[in-house]
Amino acid sequence: MLIIPAIDLYNGKVVRFVKGDPSRSTVYSDNPLSIARKWQDEGAKILHIVDLSAALGESDNSDIIEHIIKEIDIDIEVGGGIRDVGKASRFTNAGAKRIIVGTKSLDDNFIKSLTESVSIEKIAVGVDVKDGVVATKGWTEKSSLKPLSFIENIISKGIKWIIYTDISRDGTLEGVNLAALCELSRFKGVNFIASGGVSSLKDIKNLKKQLPFVWGCICGKALYDGKFTLKEAVSVLKA
Repeated sequence: MLIIPAIDLYNGKVVRFVKGDPSRSTVYSDNPLSIARKWQDEGAKILHIVDLSAALGESDNSDIIEHIIKEIDIDIEVGGGIRDVGKASRFTNAGAKRIIVGTKSLDDNFIKSLTESVSIEKIAVGVDVKDGVVATKGWTEKSSLKPLSFIENIISKGIKWIIYTDISRDGTLEGVNLAALCELSRFKGVNFIASGGVSSLKDIKNLKKQLPFVWGCICGKALYDGKFTLKEAVSVLKA
């Protein structure tokens, strides 16, 4: 399992929302590239960058993201407001390892066009869960979709990468939802990345021990607030 530092961008700054709520946000830096370099220097193998402004339909941080991709030597996955093929191609052409789409992945015509322009291995689907259902439009609305049914659907389309986020715990430092993540073990041949609620090295240990099928774990607030260092988290995985 890999530890994946998160860089959430809102109005050009690195922030963390609590439970996806922009009114409950903390600004950590107004220099996203410096943060990306920090995580690279501390040993990250991949970064998770999300354009919250675009996800909420407010503005766009694409230029900043593209600049980071070109300046950083490690892998980067990009999400947030990617709802058309042109934008997805822009990031992959710039060098992004993967792009992340949400419920737009249920659109057969969109997925067909996307896979014709972007390799299926470069496409991840974000499964953002709130109150037991999949959230949409930058986490601001809830759909009627059940997470496991949604996952079954996107797997049937050939998707191999899934990022599962528990919105109720994102940015809260309340710990990961192991029970919900355990349910994902029924799906084979898929690379799962867990996100939401990581608060301590104990959470990392539990993920490693109880969920060996999880490919990566996204860490945000815990790293930014100094609950543990990236080096300490990586050491736990190596132990």
